[in-house]
Amino acid sequence: MTRPGSAAPRFPFADRVRVVLFDAGNTLLWLDHERMATIVAPSLGPVTFARMRDAEMRARPLLDPFLRSAARREGSVTAQRYAETIVAGLTSERASAVTAVADLVAAWGTLWVSPPADAALALDTLAGRGFVVGCVSNSSGNVRSLLESAGLASRLACVIDSGIEGVEKPDPRIFLRAATMLNVAPAECVYVGDFVSLDIDGARGAGMHAVLVDPVGAWPADATDAPRVRSLSEVSERL
Repeated sequence: MTRPGSAAPRFPFADRVRVVLFDAGNTLLWLDHERMATIVAPSLGPVTFARMRDAEMRARPLLDPFLRSAARREGSVTAQRYAETIVAGLTSERASAVTAVADLVAAWGTLWVSPPADAALALDTLAGRGFVVGCVSNSSGNVRSLLESAGLASRLACVIDSGIEGVEKPDPRIFLRAATMLNVAPAECVYVGDFVSLDIDGARGAGMHAVLVDPVGAWPADATDAPRVRSLSEVSERL
């Protein structure tokens, strides 16, 4: 079944969903790829915005096994591993890579500031069609302020932050807190995120539906059977 005016098929669970929950990092808030390119330029030489964006997005499936096994996902260890994976996609020269990684890690907490261009419109479109929208994020307690700065917080019925809740994705409890706050059953929720281990598996473990954001087609076909989208606009089109 296709919604009139849309070429994308509806999600198989679309008729059962009342709430759409989004991850923050890499979903509602992207890394500032342009600034990242500037940060690594002194050690790697000029890096275009497009090349940095592609390297970061293709780093996600490579980072996923680490996130699946990590005891704690938020913090300096994850930032270090993420930065290493990104830089490995840009250079094989070890000395330059070490410096570039260190420079990225030093700026890491200030880089999550860029909502995708369609974020506000997608949230407004979903709300206008009667869906409740919210956010569940692994963060350090500041995700609401970041979303406020991006102009998105006022559009969200809830913002669940692991740094405040004391429990991280993929633990089902953090997803269930959103469902409880919004007074809905987990099966009435779909979670939209960018990592299979944290977002897709975590949401499904809580009894929710899940959608993988994969803007450049970086994830292998066998990574998950969850529906995939290239943009947030596609989420609103397919619900």
